[in-house]
Amino acid sequence: MSARALPRRRKGSRRNEWFLTLTIAFSILSLLTLEPIARNSVKNHNTAIYLPRVDVPTADLPVVQRVDVPRVDVPRVDFVDERNNLNAARNVPTKLTSGIGLVTTDGRWDIKPDVSAKYDVKILGFTDTKYIPIAKVWYERLTRLGYKEHYIAAHEVAAYDHLIRLNYRVIPCYVENPDYKKFVWGFFRQIMAARVELVRDLVKNGTHVMLTDVDNVFSRYVNPVGFVEEGYDVYHAYELGYPTHLKRDHGFVICGGHHFFRSSDATIRYLDMAVNDCGGKCDDQVVFNELLWKLDIEWDGEEPSHPGAKRIVSPAANTMNADLLVESATGRSRITNHTFKIWDRDFAWRLSGGIPELCPSKKNWLGMPSMNNLFANKIQAKLILFDVWDKYCLQSEAQETAVEIVCNSSTTVGCKSYCVGPKCKACWTEQFGQDDKKITCKIIDVGVTVNHTRIT
Repeated sequence: MSARALPRRRKGSRRNEWFLTLTIAFSILSLLTLEPIARNSVKNHNTAIYLPRVDVPTADLPVVQRVDVPRVDVPRVDFVDERNNLNAARNVPTKLTSGIGLVTTDGRWDIKPDVSAKYDVKILGFTDTKYIPIAKVWYERLTRLGYKEHYIAAHEVAAYDHLIRLNYRVIPCYVENPDYKKFVWGFFRQIMAARVELVRDLVKNGTHVMLTDVDNVFSRYVNPVGFVEEGYDVYHAYELGYPTHLKRDHGFVICGGHHFFRSSDATIRYLDMAVNDCGGKCDDQVVFNELLWKLDIEWDGEEPSHPGAKRIVSPAANTMNADLLVESATGRSRITNHTFKIWDRDFAWRLSGGIPELCPSKKNWLGMPSMNNLFANKIQAKLILFDVWDKYCLQSEAQETAVEIVCNSSTTVGCKSYCVGPKCKACWTEQFGQDDKKITCKIIDVGVTVNHTRIT
């Protein structure tokens, strides 16, 4: 049996099969080779590729000449002014300023309620029956500002009973055997001694006490617990120039009408000395200032009145304010071991007149403006100063609303009568009227014009 012959394949078909086989093989080989390279490239995509360094001959390159570009002074942009302009447009308060040349940083603490609850703190303002109208304004002002620890200390039973009936918080601070016949040398000095003794007794009982005059004008709420936490035993405010011999000897005096006393053994030793020096009758401002220089003070740094100390720059007409110290000072007594701080004058403001040109900053805590003894009614004069402080310091009205009149011997009577007239908002002497021949009297917002020394 003969085998069946198979068909012969064409040469072109065989070449196509070989070509397809080689193509598939090459593709598989490429995948096996390139896949790890690709994976490694993704993993190390930041890997630098280093090429061999090639030195390029520079002999035939052209020389580039150095060109000096002139310096251009770009105008300095005052970002503070720019920010203030933006703030003004947005009604945002601008940078604070102060008429005394310093903006205080005191009283900026944030005391938590649980911390305040740990301390017994009392703010005491003192009054007799005559000062009751001022005491009421003082008390109600502190209430509006948010204080809750303020009390009126009454020196007479009649004052105590009257205020209690009106639901004021009142503490008795009675004067035994009041000497009304000699007010300045009698009853007034008995009042001063009585309040120093009351403060000492409260401090001994564990109470932290702020002693303040009721004609002091508080500007904002400062939690008094902050003074306890700050840690000084005693706090004082700067005064003007009384007692004059101590101002002359030491360059400054402290105010008898505003202090804070932290309850501590050292404070009690200090107040025991003050009570002893007072006896039953004293001028407390004299006592506190004389006592300061008996205590062998160790200052923290230089003494307050050192040559480089910041001072009030006052108009030439007002010599009472000239060169008064501004910055705070701290120290310790080597005798009682109590520490103390004198507040800066922007925080606790005390000047003669000086409104509005020497008003403090908006960080001010309180003002102790001087009253005008040209007023026939002293109580009315002190009440007016509350409004003057609010209008010309807290609200910062334009200074040109104040008209200054200098009265000499020929116009003094007219000046006095005008100051107590119905058109006068407020008026005071820069020199407390001690010089009868020349009294600088400032009249606020009365619609008058001034021709030299003549009121027209």
